[in-house]
Amino acid sequence: MKKRAATVFFLLAVMFAGLGARVLNLSNGALAVASSGTGVRFDIASLRGTIYDCNLKPLTNAEFRYKAIAKPTQKALAALEKELDAETFLAVKEKMLAGEAVCVEVDSDACNGQDITVVAYPRRYTPYACHIIGYCGYDGSGVSGAEKSFDSLLASGNCEITARIGTDANGRVLLGEKAEVQSEGECESGVVLTIDADIQKIVEDALDASGAERAAAMVIDVETGAIKACVSRPLFSQYDVASALDNPDSPLINRAFLPFSVGSVFKPVVAASALENGVDSSFSYVCTGSVNHNGVTFKCHKKDGHGELDMRGALANSCNTYFIALALETGAENIIATAESFGYGKETVLADSIKSKSGNLPETVDSDAAAANLSFGQGELTATPLQICVMTAAIANGGYYVEPYIVEGEVGSDGAFIKKSSYSERRQIIDPETAKQLQSFLETVVEEGSGKRAKTEAVTCAGKTATAQTGKSEGGEEIYNAWFAGYFPAEEPQYAVVILKENGGEGAISCAPVFKEIAENITDLK
Repeated sequence: MKKRAATVFFLLAVMFAGLGARVLNLSNGALAVASSGTGVRFDIASLRGTIYDCNLKPLTNAEFRYKAIAKPTQKALAALEKELDAETFLAVKEKMLAGEAVCVEVDSDACNGQDITVVAYPRRYTPYACHIIGYCGYDGSGVSGAEKSFDSLLASGNCEITARIGTDANGRVLLGEKAEVQSEGECESGVVLTIDADIQKIVEDALDASGAERAAAMVIDVETGAIKACVSRPLFSQYDVASALDNPDSPLINRAFLPFSVGSVFKPVVAASALENGVDSSFSYVCTGSVNHNGVTFKCHKKDGHGELDMRGALANSCNTYFIALALETGAENIIATAESFGYGKETVLADSIKSKSGNLPETVDSDAAAANLSFGQGELTATPLQICVMTAAIANGGYYVEPYIVEGEVGSDGAFIKKSSYSERRQIIDPETAKQLQSFLETVVEEGSGKRAKTEAVTCAGKTATAQTGKSEGGEEIYNAWFAGYFPAEEPQYAVVILKENGGEGAISCAPVFKEIAENITDLK
């Protein structure tokens, strides 16, 4: 731990030394404590403590913006005209012709010179991980996400950057001096999340490239339960939250923690329960395309039926009528108990203001028709993408359930990493042999079955597709939730991944290719 702390301190020292050097360079060596006396002061930036990823890469205060402090000279005015849009330039010009110094946002340090001092300062947010990071209100305090959960810690790492231009006794700007820039406080202290910035970017880019509009995706470390990526769409800008409030697609909601109808990604739970309760994987059923229970007709997606299937073939082909028969053979009460052990029906608190909903797991099933609906993830059952990802990780992890978490620790004011995460006890929820059989079945789904579009030459994969009815309609047509839940590498699982698209059509078509791209690009990182 001491060695890691020393390494972290060194990396932080290098990072912030680099920031200081950059500001010094842009200011032509003018970074210094503001001198006493008269002058015009400009507030450049007020920074909070930093939110880091698991590798201590800043997720906030990570990119730079620029402000130009310009003296009222013709040379400075000519330089700014090249940098500013017409409306902003006219406003600046009016002030400068009146003899005032100005501070204005610019795109780069290109106009830095004798009469203009350009200051680089950290921009709070990047385009990534907006739902997990959250945002601050007008008073600077955290309103959502990590910003709210760790508001006190982040506020304690406050840093103020200001600039001053000297004036004479009559208030006229002194033309012979450079602007003086002052930085008070340190913003390197903060919170360290389990998010991996590189994996987060891969997942966001893959989801966006697929045209996802209302969607979510997650990546979890199979062994530890650490959340490596958490994505929700639509995204929102932390700099313009007001526009998100007016958006009917509710971009401020983190869909990764919201419950949805899950459909066939629930079938591995049914299979697990059957195996755990003495039903052999050779249990067979002849699918004719439909079956009737309690006066309700349940159809398979293959209208003329799949014919005779065992458990492996039924998962590979995602056969609904087989799973109805399997659920009735297993007993709905046993399936509910197995689902509960996988984390269904339970809220997950990751931090004070980062919580995943419980979803809905029926307590009882009072008819064969209700059992039929449960068997392929329909009816009253709902679950969050987080719950589906945790379920997938448990199967990949040999039947061990590991509580997911998102906080690794803190970085102190001295720049040292302080580990804060407390790992929950690993629980063996299904027999290792059951998990091994399920792993083999899920590999078949990708190799030969409905998940073939998730297959990649880069790494072996396993998973399950789903197309879930929601009971809702849009434009006169029913809305379906599309899913893919899987893990890789198949032979030595490291990452569990889930993709959800609201009104996304078929999971095999719209989500499996997203999983493929994520698996390939994460593998390339290694």
